[in-house]
Amino acid sequence: MGLILAVAVAAGRWLRPPESTVAAVDWVIINLALPAVVLHTIPQLQLTTDAVVPVVTAWCMVFVGAAAVWVVARRAGWSREVTGALLLVVPLGNTSFLGFPAVEALLGTDALPTAVLYDQLGTFLALTTYGAVVAARYGAGSADGPGVVLRRVLVFPPFVALMVGFGLRGVMLPEAIVGSLELLSVTLTPLAMVSIGLRLAGRRLQTPTAPVAFGLAVRLAFMPALVLAAAALFNGSGPAWDASVLEAGMPPMVTAGIVATAAGLDDDTVVSMVGIGLVLALATVPLWALVLGP
Repeated sequence: MGLILAVAVAAGRWLRPPESTVAAVDWVIINLALPAVVLHTIPQLQLTTDAVVPVVTAWCMVFVGAAAVWVVARRAGWSREVTGALLLVVPLGNTSFLGFPAVEALLGTDALPTAVLYDQLGTFLALTTYGAVVAARYGAGSADGPGVVLRRVLVFPPFVALMVGFGLRGVMLPEAIVGSLELLSVTLTPLAMVSIGLRLAGRRLQTPTAPVAFGLAVRLAFMPALVLAAAALFNGSGPAWDASVLEAGMPPMVTAGIVATAAGLDDDTVVSMVGIGLVLALATVPLWALVLGP
């Protein structure tokens, strides 16, 4: 993933792609790749009692992150565009593309199923529901009434795919359709990294602004600390709790950043959160694994 990001940054600086390239890549992500991932994964999810800890934890982190952003943004007087951007990239972490390999490498294969549940029934499900609401409420045209906002949510392609995916549970789809969805699904990660990389190409990493510093502190430090405290409070232990702590400390979700920029939210905040967060997480996630102990 890091290599794709580096290649995209280099391409953006030296190959000078057309100005519409980033918008075109974002369009493919939102309208094709992300819905394909939803349709490919939701019908196959196994809902068992093992999902309780990671799924509840994931949704609690979404609400905690959103509440923290909303309260601090109001008091600090941050703009609507910055607030909306933070409401997407702070509550939603990179719990699959980075989370899966990190959990497996740091905690072992026994913890990987927990990471999958945390992502699929937690973070990713939140992206298609909570994320759709935030994008519609804070994005371009957000001054429209509740009815218009609701219509935007209902026609948001990933949300439509989510509803269709739940409707297809238990249905055997033709192999050609399943194969096509799988092919489209695997394009999500590289396309998302290309989109962020092209945005980073025209920027120099600078001292984080107050919103970015706050968002990264919540995302990389406060959230995993909160899950660790909850584990201690409820005497929780084992792979389910350990994986939930690491997943809670993942950097901002790249796809959530794409949704934010596509909605017209603050581009600088999104790119800084995703880019700096990814770099910092290379140090913070292993540190949380050390805190968990052997």
